[in-house]
Amino acid sequence: MAHWEYQITIHELSESSQGVGESIIKCDQTGQCFVHDTSRVGIEWLEKLFNERGQEGWELIQSGYHHRELLCIWKRQRDPGKGS
Repeated sequence: MAHWEYQITIHELSESSQGVGESIIKCDQTGQCFVHDTSRVGIEWLEKLFNERGQEGWELIQSGYHHRELLCIWKRQRDPGKGS
């Protein structure tokens, strides 16, 4: 049976990661979030974050955006050699 470990990270979005004058991540009142205006700078920051975590074996299972912070919940399979 697979065993999982989880990690929660919070990433502050700087002006340079959001593009000039407009956020690339937009959320509505219900909490639905969208990556917006991908033709501008900023999407590279998000892609780099996801690729770096993925190379460490982490899979993004959920994310949320609120007040210029991106909360990410990650999981990866626990190494069987590490205790329970």
